[in-house]
Amino acid sequence: MPSLSLRSRAVLAAVPVLVLALGLVGLAVDAANYRGTVSATQLRLESYVYTVLAAMEVDETGALSVDADFADPRLLQPGSGLYAQVQGESEAWLSASALGVGLPELPRTAAGQSAFREASDSNPFFMYQYGVGWQREDGGISPFTVSVLLDAAEVDAQARAFRLGLWRALALAGAILVLAQLAIGYLVFRPLRRVAQDVAAVESGAAERLDAGYPRELEPLARNVNRLLDTEQSNQARIRGALDSLAHSLKTPLAVLQAGLPLHGGKAEASMQNALDEMQHLIATRLEHAGGSARRTLAAPVPVEPQIRRILDSLHKVHSHRMIESRLTLEDDLQFYGEQRDLLELAGNLLDNAFKYGAARVQLSGGAIEPDKARPGLWLKVEDDGPGIAPDRRESLLQRGVRGDERVEGHGLGLALVQELVDAYGGELKIGDSPLGGAMVEIRIPPAL
Repeated sequence: MPSLSLRSRAVLAAVPVLVLALGLVGLAVDAANYRGTVSATQLRLESYVYTVLAAMEVDETGALSVDADFADPRLLQPGSGLYAQVQGESEAWLSASALGVGLPELPRTAAGQSAFREASDSNPFFMYQYGVGWQREDGGISPFTVSVLLDAAEVDAQARAFRLGLWRALALAGAILVLAQLAIGYLVFRPLRRVAQDVAAVESGAAERLDAGYPRELEPLARNVNRLLDTEQSNQARIRGALDSLAHSLKTPLAVLQAGLPLHGGKAEASMQNALDEMQHLIATRLEHAGGSARRTLAAPVPVEPQIRRILDSLHKVHSHRMIESRLTLEDDLQFYGEQRDLLELAGNLLDNAFKYGAARVQLSGGAIEPDKARPGLWLKVEDDGPGIAPDRRESLLQRGVRGDERVEGHGLGLALVQELVDAYGGELKIGDSPLGGAMVEIRIPPAL
């Protein structure tokens, strides 16, 4: 499973925190709103109590009467949810709205005392009561308890409406904050994406240094990377200079040895000539490999097909008298992430052997290994219709100086050099049988780091 990007990690880390914070805010605001609604209900019921008191009349006998012309018409509408009751010593009065409604039995309240009771499972009403002592004309006192009740469903409906609007607003706010987080993440991590792109350009060989103009926080990183690149290039130049000097120094004694060959004559001269040729080839090859090995991680990609066609053109000219048919099958835009001379060495040795030992047909195919990588690997397969290679001789052919056919000219270095190059790139070499009837040699070079 691929690892998440920094922006994705930031968003995933922020979302739970955001949900928790908005949830806690929502619960706190909802609770505060409910308490405020209950308090407003208490004040509202208290005002209704005073309205009922204003409409009450008590005669000299203590008989109670209430003027039905209330300011709030809900007290006159049956089942409106707002109800009023006046309890005396021997009589009681109910508002018209209470007709047909089973009100609970209400307690009495002492004169001058008030009480507010919230709704509960057993009491589906909010209730406010006030006790009053009414002085009659005869000087007596008649006690009354004025009660106003409000159906709890009305208060609950108000709370639900507010809660629904609140959570919708919080959800919208959460979505806006997430989008803002994504936008901020895009802007914040954009320089990092630019750094990654510039590093990829350096890896592919399209650039030699990281561009300037990064944010202040990334400037030290860019300076250090550029300093590392400069150091590597300097080291490469120094290594190549030293290798060139070494090669120049080796040419002189080799030339002296070669100049003295005619003095020996005959078979000794031929044997020494072959040995000198092999030494020169080995020294040149080793120097080239040593000079190019450090460049793999920063080497520009080499198009494979043009190099292969150059080799095939040369081999067709060398072996023109044999009329060998060659077939090339490569993936489109195939690239080799290494040194050009290494590709020529690999493909050249394999094709040279196929042309030497093949009867009439040579085939080369190739493709990318893990093409989704920034620097994909490469596989090449060379086949011929020659005598093939016996299984018991395949391992020995990878040793320097061993040839598949002693009758064919050569120093027996081709496959050994290919094996060494493949090992230098961390790859593998396989020898097998080809459907064409001859040998099959395949090399696989993994993606560059």
